[in-house]
Amino acid sequence: MTSQTLSPVENRQRHEWPDDLLQRLAAGEPGVWDDVTRAFRPCILARAAQVGLKPWQRQDLEQRVWLTLFQHATAIRDPACLPGWLSTTARRTAYNLLREEGRELVVDQVPDRGGETGRSEVEDRCLDAQRHRELKAAIAQLPASQRAVVRGLLHDLSYDEVSALLGVAIGSIGPTRQRALSRLRVVLEAA
Repeated sequence: MTSQTLSPVENRQRHEWPDDLLQRLAAGEPGVWDDVTRAFRPCILARAAQVGLKPWQRQDLEQRVWLTLFQHATAIRDPACLPGWLSTTARRTAYNLLREEGRELVVDQVPDRGGETGRSEVEDRCLDAQRHRELKAAIAQLPASQRAVVRGLLHDLSYDEVSALLGVAIGSIGPTRQRALSRLRVVLEAA
């Protein structure tokens, strides 16, 4: 086997890429996927850094970009357009992740409104403690797998660390997190 057979992308110029690269990606050819992800992961992570994504969001970004490529690889007409397509998809996906983050209520990001409400610092602390208890109680109501993922992420563990700790596939963490946050949102809004 030649190195060209082993790696259709790495160490090759765009004009040297095989014409069937995108069809091979769409077919799920493992060697091609390995090469493409290895070659373009830095591009995707650079986009994540540009918009200031958190570590767990970067992992979500990667998963979403690769899934989108798998779903739309045959719609890209020229393999030479792949880097631009990935960069654009990563940028748009990163902004979508930021918009989703904006809809989530993260307890340590609640702005201090003590001066606006006329409440004393003690009253604000009591309210914060009450909110913390409500969040803790809501997390306790989650199914065990969702509860474990949320607790791991609240302790700033990366997807890799949560995956290793819980013995689950990295690809299942993002969807589990989303389901957990949806449930928490419903429980907390009802409280």
